[in-house]
Amino acid sequence: MKAVHFGAGKIGRGFIADLLHDTGYEIVFVDVNEKVNEELNKYHNYYLYVIEEDYRRKEIDKVSALSPITEEDKVVEAIVEADVVTTAVLADNFPKIAGTLAKGLKARLEAGKDRINVIPCENALFNGDLLLKELVNTGIASEEDFLKAAAFPNTAVDRMVFGTDKDGRDGIDIGKDHELAVEVNKLVDPEKLPIDGAEYTDNLQKFLERKLYTINCGHAWSGYIGKLMGYEIIQDYFAVPENIEMTREVMREVAALMVAKHGFTEKDMEDYITFALNRFCTPGIKDTITRISRAPIRKLAPNDRLVGPTVQCEERGLKNTLLLRGIAATFLFDVKEDEQSVELMKYVEEHGIEDAVTHFTGIESGTRMFDEIIKDYNELKEGK
Repeated sequence: MKAVHFGAGKIGRGFIADLLHDTGYEIVFVDVNEKVNEELNKYHNYYLYVIEEDYRRKEIDKVSALSPITEEDKVVEAIVEADVVTTAVLADNFPKIAGTLAKGLKARLEAGKDRINVIPCENALFNGDLLLKELVNTGIASEEDFLKAAAFPNTAVDRMVFGTDKDGRDGIDIGKDHELAVEVNKLVDPEKLPIDGAEYTDNLQKFLERKLYTINCGHAWSGYIGKLMGYEIIQDYFAVPENIEMTREVMREVAALMVAKHGFTEKDMEDYITFALNRFCTPGIKDTITRISRAPIRKLAPNDRLVGPTVQCEERGLKNTLLLRGIAATFLFDVKEDEQSVELMKYVEEHGIEDAVTHFTGIESGTRMFDEIIKDYNELKEGK
């Protein structure tokens, strides 16, 4: 079996190609990085190092690489002969790969090849729909023709990957756990699953919400609370067992929502929380709280990581005590280098915290949640 994969970066090699390799595919990478391409074509392998297993080395072999700039004809030929196409290029770069991919799919159609799964593995909502739109924008073929040539399922992706240099080679450190959720009903054949190690679902939204409301919420929450506790590096916050348990508890508030709303089991969610905390506590990594907590206004939006689960817990009569405290802490994120922080602080100063809470979160004055946020805000501001 042959796979064509666009993007030989850390996610491409450290996550998607890892799954493709374990499924049994030979992999042709398509990338503009000539240095990476040269090494892949010289050795036809590379190495991953599993962080949680004392950096156990894993070989990914039967690989090669092509440049879409200097070898586009060969890329088109590879797409014609492929059994699956995947991407890990960042969704913003879809316009850059769309022309080459469109030519390849059109060539498949003209050659009478079977319909193929094109699976974008990008951290973006509705990434399959976005990729199809960019293909149509090339004008190389119509949407109808592209859908005759391929299926474009949406996905949700998550894995910890870091570039490394070991054994004199360019390698990648990877987290043991990962998530690749694929819309099963949008595959060419829902009975034939193209990638081992992926999770196939007819409800992708629940996986997207689980990640945003558990991992992204827990990380941001820890940043806002951690900053008030005096931490500058998030790993220093997580070096304290009591802090880990505090973050675990806020994610358990979200977990109860995911169980009630989406039918995940309690064990599913407890395992997922452990997966998230293992990421947050990865040794050898340093990340500033100002970076992970940046853009507080966006993170206070009604459907985003903090307010979204808090309101939905309230609607279902579920506990949201720590979530509410995290929202309050966000209004105290005072970082002069962060444009949204400056805007947030200015609004609170000019209009007061009461008006600010409703303005940025949509939580109305007079509600229990509103009163709790104001109480928590005043306590946190006083250093309690």
